[in-house]
Amino acid sequence: MEHTRAPIQRYYLFKSFVIMLVIQAIVVMFMPMALTTPIRYQIFALNIGVGVVLGWFLYKQWYHIQFSYGQAGFQMKKGKNPPVSHSWSEFSKVSLARNEYGDFTIRLYADSAPVEIPASKLRLDPFQFRLEVLNYTTGAPATRV
Repeated sequence: MEHTRAPIQRYYLFKSFVIMLVIQAIVVMFMPMALTTPIRYQIFALNIGVGVVLGWFLYKQWYHIQFSYGQAGFQMKKGKNPPVSHSWSEFSKVSLARNEYGDFTIRLYADSAPVEIPASKLRLDPFQFRLEVLNYTTGAPATRV
């Protein structure tokens, strides 16, 4: 593959951190009060540190997207799921779609279900990337319309 994109998505990284912090807060709630009162700031600092480490691990396991593409096709992997690979020749139509969160996706249509490439999450220019994908699928240079 010629190009690889795997940017860190701050929203999902923060979400993972908060999930881990809430889980730890619930655990600390059930500790005896006499044990936690004299060292509450140290426990809070420890919770922040452990939340950062476990949040990073959770982010990499569930949310992180790796995307590679080239002339032959593309490969996309989310978290620890197995990578999904496709050839550009499998697709006949290309469109630019916007989801309910305002993110752009490149939608590729084949005989089966459409495949979406999250251009905004990968920090790609969606309009330029759509033209590039159109070039790959048709084999002819596309112009902006």
